[in-house]
Amino acid sequence: MESKPQPRAKSIMLIATLAAVYTVLRVIPTFPLVGIPGARFSASDFIASLYGVILGPYSSVICIMIGTVTGYFVGRPPIFYGLDFLPAALNGFVVGLLIQGRRRYALLTYLVLLVLFLWHPYALILIQVATPYSQRSILFPFVWLHVLGLIILGSPVGLRVKGLLSKKSIIHVTLGFSLTSLIGTLAQHLTGNLLYASVILPLLSESARVAGWTMVFWLYPVERLMIVVVSTIVGVPIIRALVFRINLLRGG
Repeated sequence: MESKPQPRAKSIMLIATLAAVYTVLRVIPTFPLVGIPGARFSASDFIASLYGVILGPYSSVICIMIGTVTGYFVGRPPIFYGLDFLPAALNGFVVGLLIQGRRRYALLTYLVLLVLFLWHPYALILIQVATPYSQRSILFPFVWLHVLGLIILGSPVGLRVKGLLSKKSIIHVTLGFSLTSLIGTLAQHLTGNLLYASVILPLLSESARVAGWTMVFWLYPVERLMIVVVSTIVGVPIIRALVFRINLLRGG
C-alpha cells in the first residue's frame, strides 16, 4: 500500500510549487516602477498577500525568496543588491501574521517599518502640496496612506479581517481580503522605500532625490490601490475555493 505524504513533505511540495509559480510571474513585467528608470513591477506583486494567506508568515517568506532569487537567473535581474525579495516577503509576513491571529506582531512589524522609514536620512517626511484656488501650499505627510494602514491594522477592523475571509459571503471575503491586501502592500511599499532610499538615492543629487520622492508621493497611492484591486480579483476565488474545501472536509 502506498503511504500518504507526511505533512512536512506536503508543505515542502506546496512551497516548491508556489515558488515556481512566483518565479514565472516574477519575470512578467507590468506597470513602471516609480523612481527607478526602466524598472517595472512584476505580476508576482499581485499574489504576495495571497501567499501570506495560504502559507502563513514564515513559509510565504521562504517561498517568495526562492521565487525571487530564481527569477534572477531567468530574466529578472536584481535591482537592490539581491535584496529584491524583501518587499514582497514583508507583505506575506505581515499578512500571514494577521491571518494567524497574531495581530500584535503584525502591528509591531508594520510599525517598525514605518519608524525605520521616517528615521532614514534620505526619507522624505513632509511634502509641499499646493492648495486649490490658492497660491499657497501646505506641508503634507508623505506616509499618509501608510498611517491609514496602521490605523486599520490597529483598530477593531484589524481584528475582524481573519474572520471575514472564512465567511461564505463573497462580499465578506472580498472586503476581508481587500483590507488584508492593503495592509500587506503598504508594508511592502515601506520596505521598497527603504531599499530605494538606501541603494538608489545616495547616488543622486539633492534636487533629484526631492523630485523622485515627489513623483512617488503622487503615484504610490494609485499603484498601491491598483495592486489591491488586482490582488483581490485573483485572490478571492482562490480563498473561497479553499474555504469551501475545508468546510467540505469538515462536513460543514
